[in-house]
Amino acid sequence: MTVTTLYVARHGQTALNKEQRFQGSTDLPLNDEGCSQAELLAENLPASITCIIASPLLRARQTAEYVAKMHGLEVVLMDEFRERHYGVFEGLNRQELEAQYAEIWGRKIAQQWDDAPPGGETMRETYLRVQTGLQRLTARHTGETVLLVAHGFVARVVHAILTQQSEADFFLTPMLGNAEFETYQFGR
Repeated sequence: MTVTTLYVARHGQTALNKEQRFQGSTDLPLNDEGCSQAELLAENLPASITCIIASPLLRARQTAEYVAKMHGLEVVLMDEFRERHYGVFEGLNRQELEAQYAEIWGRKIAQQWDDAPPGGETMRETYLRVQTGLQRLTARHTGETVLLVAHGFVARVVHAILTQQSEADFFLTPMLGNAEFETYQFGR
């Protein structure tokens, strides 16, 4: 059996993360703390990484570049691993959402598999997109040690796919903190 090792890391902190706002597809850079976190992530990952894949969103690309520089690797961007688009929720915090979108916020629309905030992606759409990306990643990098730098929701989806987690249990998995990572191994 050929074993693939996949490290899944969340990007470093941004201004919206610090303020606990929905970020989604909003494309902001790392803040100073996020840059420090990305440097520490690069130091904590093993030298055995053979490939770095990242979401095309700036915060993930920047985080991946810190690791790439330390490990002498290039970063490959894959659109399938961009963060979920939260539509009208993006840029808002919980209090603003409760005030501006009380009815849809009250329905926990951001946690519904087949519904989404206006202008946003459903959980299922994001899940299927990430699943396609994982299929491409594993087909191209079988037997390698790969780092995927992405986002909090994407990391949850990857976890759900690789552990065969049910839809009902999806939110039982804690969100990765900024610049934290998980490790998975699987074989063919």
